[in-house]
Amino acid sequence: MDLEDLRKRLQQALGTEFTVGALLGQGGFAAVFRARDNVLNRDVAVKVLDVELAPSAVVAERFMREAQTVARLEHPHIVPIYKVGRQEEIFYLIMRCIDGPSLGQLLETQKRLPIGDAARITRQVADALAYAHSHDIVHRDIKPDNILLDKSGHVLVTDFGIAKAAQAAKEKKSGGSTLTSEGTVVGTPEYMSPEQAAGDPLDGRSDIYSLGVVLYQMLSGAPPFQDPSSAAILAQVLTEPPEPIRRHRPDVPEEMAAVLDRMMDKKRAKRFQLASEVSRALVGALPTAARDRVHIPLRRRLRSMFYRSLVGLGVAGCLLSIAAAGGAALVAYYVFSEPPRLVARAPLPDVLARTLRARHALLPGDVGLFAYRPAGQEDTTLLLLTRHRTVVLTPHEVRSYARDSVQRHMDLIPHGGLAFRLMIYGRYSGGVADTVYRSLSFRDMMQIRPQLNREPPPEAPAAKPRVVRPTPPPPASRPRTRSKTRRG
Repeated sequence: MDLEDLRKRLQQALGTEFTVGALLGQGGFAAVFRARDNVLNRDVAVKVLDVELAPSAVVAERFMREAQTVARLEHPHIVPIYKVGRQEEIFYLIMRCIDGPSLGQLLETQKRLPIGDAARITRQVADALAYAHSHDIVHRDIKPDNILLDKSGHVLVTDFGIAKAAQAAKEKKSGGSTLTSEGTVVGTPEYMSPEQAAGDPLDGRSDIYSLGVVLYQMLSGAPPFQDPSSAAILAQVLTEPPEPIRRHRPDVPEEMAAVLDRMMDKKRAKRFQLASEVSRALVGALPTAARDRVHIPLRRRLRSMFYRSLVGLGVAGCLLSIAAAGGAALVAYYVFSEPPRLVARAPLPDVLARTLRARHALLPGDVGLFAYRPAGQEDTTLLLLTRHRTVVLTPHEVRSYARDSVQRHMDLIPHGGLAFRLMIYGRYSGGVADTVYRSLSFRDMMQIRPQLNREPPPEAPAAKPRVVRPTPPPPASRPRTRSKTRRG
């Protein structure tokens, strides 16, 4: 694969809206580049498929269909796809760029994770799978490399449906007559379910088994079945039970070990039937699994903060020396919080206003006053305040409220660190509370709260046209009559 030529063709396909940057990864007939969104001033990841290198045009079309299906998924623990496009022989997916490590990278350095972190990661992935399965989408390749952590320790799952497209590629390349023929094994052997290893049709319970293998590895340091030969691994998956986790990790609670055993039962009828059941069972076994934030090694976090905040460190030092203990914590949190990706105040930039009008978020005759997008785990949601509306934009949905018909509520979430949640109560969804942001930083709260509390400026009254009326003629003189007074 000529990556430089592919980069140039991708840049031509994306036009001036994006600037293609460094290569993030490659494999087979696809590559992933970092790119800069010049409109919204943020980094994105672009997965590009070169049709010329793909096994067939049919496979490329299958890839496109899978991407369009997955792009409809909107969940806090699924890497969002912003856009799917094609220009001649280039297919591309524009996704959120996650700067944190993958779980695979984390396990390379830590080998085994704390039990609480392993449970929290598994529970968040289970929530993502439950949502995808409810939309009839099976991941088919749950493994540590497809589980990402952002800088705040929030978990996101990526590459939904990619294994299905890869299966189509392999079938087509081997001369299969259909794209859905049974008996073809595509995936990562260490994480396959028994039915996947056997080439049987798959459903969401296969993902539950694979997630169980990932949990097993996080706790023990290695998958339950390993061998240099893929065929030997598949044979073990089909026939051998995994060694009980408590032999590797005696401190794993018995309740959690029981959840893991059920996730990895060879017979799918005996497993958890729904990923949502896995999530509830993990929280029941270990209540701290309900938290979202996962511990990122201190060395990795300090390195990230150092490169992002050389100037901020000096400012923080001055401020901390004069602040009281409680105030110092808030000041430090403000300084070290990542700045928002987009804060625009009236007048909004023309390119942003055009984008908002194209999505019908900014209606004709209305004026945009404030647009906000945080830099944390929810940077796919944009909040727009206009003169008349409060608008919430996600990659695939616009939710709009009359400003005088909504109440805004921001509260503190103490677990998992200092975080704030913003909710809107309005007419959307029958008056149910609409959670706009689930985990805003202190910096976010300081940026957005004054705008929410500020009343929109009054509209200037339109100047009334001056009407020149003709001067009426003087009334005709009438003869004066003498009134008669009746005397009693």
